[in-house]
Amino acid sequence: MPDLSTWPGAVLALPVLLVTAGDGRGAEIEDIVAFSVERQASGALATLGITAVPSETASTLVFDTGTRPNGRPDFAASQFGGGFTVSSSFPLYLEGYLGFTRYDPSYLVTDGDRSAPISPKWTGFAATGGIGWDISLTDDLVLRPMMNVSLGYIASDTAVVAAFIADKLGAEDTRFLRDGGLTAGGLGGSVVLEYNREWGDYETDVSLRYTRIHLTPIGGDRHVVGEAVAETLALWTRERVPTGLHVFGSPLRGVAEFSAAWLPGDQGDILRTDWLMQVGLGVEFNVSQTWVPVVREVRLVARYTRGEVLQGFGIGLAASF
Repeated sequence: MPDLSTWPGAVLALPVLLVTAGDGRGAEIEDIVAFSVERQASGALATLGITAVPSETASTLVFDTGTRPNGRPDFAASQFGGGFTVSSSFPLYLEGYLGFTRYDPSYLVTDGDRSAPISPKWTGFAATGGIGWDISLTDDLVLRPMMNVSLGYIASDTAVVAAFIADKLGAEDTRFLRDGGLTAGGLGGSVVLEYNREWGDYETDVSLRYTRIHLTPIGGDRHVVGEAVAETLALWTRERVPTGLHVFGSPLRGVAEFSAAWLPGDQGDILRTDWLMQVGLGVEFNVSQTWVPVVREVRLVARYTRGEVLQGFGIGLAASF
């Protein structure tokens, strides 16, 4: 979701890494490790994909995905950014988002005789830009096709222990494990149907967005076998209502939000859910008469997110210029 509030694992992308070598087994340990390395790379890319997908409710969220035995939150994600239409006469739409993820799953590495529990603590950064064109269907309804490009980097702090795995295979594919990082690029697109209507002091926003971004290793990590698809279908609504109060010489408006997202891509494996629902309550006020430069309005919203086996809380801070 992924403001992330997006919101944004599991068999493929937990990542779970199990390497075995027992007497009488036909599979060679090299084959098993190579397969696990591919799963590890795909899991890292899927983690990165959670904040690669732009979200209208960009914020900071902390999740408990149910994978930690102590019940501590094991996933945190932050995203900030936004978009704008150049002008009504030239309806070019531009958007940009920056995201951060921190994922702390657990998995087991073993060669049959020795084993060690590993907590990789993936830390990722992603930047996504988009360019589109507004097609006005009515005075209040816009259709917006877009192209998106992403660039990201995800690092693990288990590079030393990962050398145990790399030595078993001795292949260049494991370099990202020893180095502890992976650079990725993504290309995809979005289709947005957006509705905006003002009713006196009330304002309604509704957005239906489908985004799909394909992430693969790039640059010096191009040889790494792994890929992930960040895919989201999200419905988002916001209602602004007057409160009768004033701050900074301007009316204070209440804000209510609701969103629902379907995650058919690899983010669902990481979050262990195919869907997310979110509700938020907050306030919005005008600061144009204060010392704050450039900023016209500020919005502060507290949000609660729910999925199949997870829940999260977040705070979103937005500004209009």
